[in-house]
Amino acid sequence: MTLTVDAAHRAALPAGHTGCHLAALALNAALAHRWRRTPRADSLGHPDFDQAAIVSSRIEPFGSQDEYRVGRSLRRGGFEPAGLADDLPAVADQVNAALAGWVAIRGTVRVAARGSGLTDHREWVCELPDGQARMPCGGTHVGTLADLGSVRVSLTLDESGQQFKMRTAVGRG
Repeated sequence: MTLTVDAAHRAALPAGHTGCHLAALALNAALAHRWRRTPRADSLGHPDFDQAAIVSSRIEPFGSQDEYRVGRSLRRGGFEPAGLADDLPAVADQVNAALAGWVAIRGTVRVAARGSGLTDHREWVCELPDGQARMPCGGTHVGTLADLGSVRVSLTLDESGQQFKMRTAVGRG
């Protein structure tokens, strides 16, 4: 029996995965001013909206789709969603500007393990201008942000105003 890896598909998934992590960090920064109370911070020091509000995340070839809740329980946690529907285009612009700047610096990306065992804690690590970004992750990623080419997001709020979606698209480097 011979197994063959589809190299193009194999390259597309790590690009989407890395883009997803970058987009989450940029979204955290763009929404930081909406917190009345400071929740847990991400590795760059911004309130971690991504971890507080994530409902689902799906990695795709050269992209991802993430859904976030913005309802009552998040408001009780200190997030202020008032006016978010009107502000989404500006939030997307801010996220996209951060992503373009980060990709342009061509920082390195790696997964760091706390040991050699299969179950040892692993973190995604990325060199960015504001410091080293880290988050728990044992998945596969590109080796440098230059491999992404570009990363852009679009944001859409559902009709109820209780959830929004972030679609991340990665251009080929």
